[in-house]
Amino acid sequence: MNGEANPRGLNVKEALITGFSINPLYPCADFEAREFNYKYFAGELAWYLLKSRETTFIDKFSNFWKTLKNEDGTINSNYGNILLTKEGETSGMAWVVNSLKKDKDSRQAIAYIGGSKFQYDGNKDFVCTQYIIFFIRNNQLHMKVQMRSNDIFYGLSYDAPWFSTVHQNVYMELLETYPGLQLGQYFHFSDNTHFYQRHFELAESILSQEVYSPGPELKLREPLWYSYEDGRTDLSAAAKEYLLWFDTRLESLEKLEKQDFIDALSLIFEIN
Repeated sequence: MNGEANPRGLNVKEALITGFSINPLYPCADFEAREFNYKYFAGELAWYLLKSRETTFIDKFSNFWKTLKNEDGTINSNYGNILLTKEGETSGMAWVVNSLKKDKDSRQAIAYIGGSKFQYDGNKDFVCTQYIIFFIRNNQLHMKVQMRSNDIFYGLSYDAPWFSTVHQNVYMELLETYPGLQLGQYFHFSDNTHFYQRHFELAESILSQEVYSPGPELKLREPLWYSYEDGRTDLSAAAKEYLLWFDTRLESLEKLEKQDFIDALSLIFEIN
């Protein structure tokens, strides 16, 4: 169902209950009318690996997150914090990996992201992604992401590369248990896919583009984190090296160019 709506007095074009597949090695939307923003993705990925609910770091890459702060100055939607932090008996990623190691045909390899804890009055950061679930079928690892709401330009453009990274990381963690395993498809579902009026003309420009080509290949070199039977998920040496790159350049980010951030991402991805 496609149409227009007016949430919070803002005009949007939307589609309800959408789903499509993504090759997890080619998750970047890179168009002539709107180039992929390597700086923002590189910064967001580092922020997720930091697992911080503070916005001090990500504010250097976008002013967007400042608008979503809770009264205590934190935000909710740091997906690294949600997926990689052990809460109770396990982290979300450890649950996924351990479920599939125990049972190759498991239907329980799910990591919850949204939930009732975010349902409170005054919440400006109502988490968009609800869960991710993994299946091994025909010796391929598939992943489904379920979102309640997804802005094509501000959300999907960077959600897809992040969840593709998650997909590849789980795949690499499972290779020791299943040496012949193959990387399958990433299925992205959203109950409401939309874009706002400020992007109407941009959307028309992209749709008028005659030739579409996939963005760069983004192949993870090695895991960024490892999950353990005790429910922990710890960052790898590769992730720590990536964070160190930012740590030594935080004071001069404005002077860096697009290629600098591609070089940073090349520490952890093969980019072709």
